[in-house]
Amino acid sequence: MKKSLLLVVLFCFLAANTVLAQGKTAVIDMQAVTLQSKAGMKAVEELKALEEGAVKKLQSKDAEVKKLADSINKQKASLSTAALQDKNIELNKKSVELERLQKDLQTELQTKQAIKLDELFKELDPVISDYAKEKGYDIIFIKRPDIMAYANQSVDITSDIISRFDIKWSKKGTK
Repeated sequence: MKKSLLLVVLFCFLAANTVLAQGKTAVIDMQAVTLQSKAGMKAVEELKALEEGAVKKLQSKDAEVKKLADSINKQKASLSTAALQDKNIELNKKSVELERLQKDLQTELQTKQAIKLDELFKELDPVISDYAKEKGYDIIFIKRPDIMAYANQSVDITSDIISRFDIKWSKKGTK
C-alpha cells in the first residue's frame, strides 16, 4: 500500500516536472504590481487616508483618556472616596472604549485592505490571462520570497504586466 502510494506521488512529481520543463513559465511580483501600478498606488493612497482617519480617532480618544487620568490625579486629594471611585470607574470605562475602538479600527482597516486588494487582483487577472495567452505562457507564478527561493530575471514579467495594467486602468478611468 505504501509502495503504491509512493509510486503515485513519484509519478505525479515526475509528470509535473516534465510539464514544467516543456512549458513556458514566468513570475510576477504582485507586491511590485500593487505598489507601482496606477491602480495599486491609488488603492494604497485610499488605504493610507483611511488609516490616517483612524489614527486621528484614536489620538482623540487617547487624549480624552489621558485628560481624565490627569484630572483624577490632580483632584485625588480633594475628592471623596466615592467620587474618586466614580472617576476611576469612568476612566476604566473610557480605557476599555479606547481599546475596543483600536481593535475595531484595526479590523476595519484590515477588511478594507483585503477588499481593495481583491478588487485590484480581479481587475488584474484578465490582464495576466491575456498576456499569458498572447505570449504563449503555460504557467505564471506569483513571486513571493517566502515561497520562491529564486527566479531568473528573464522570466519576470512584472514590468510588462504593470504597463498593460496601467493602460487598461487609464482607459477604464476615462470611460
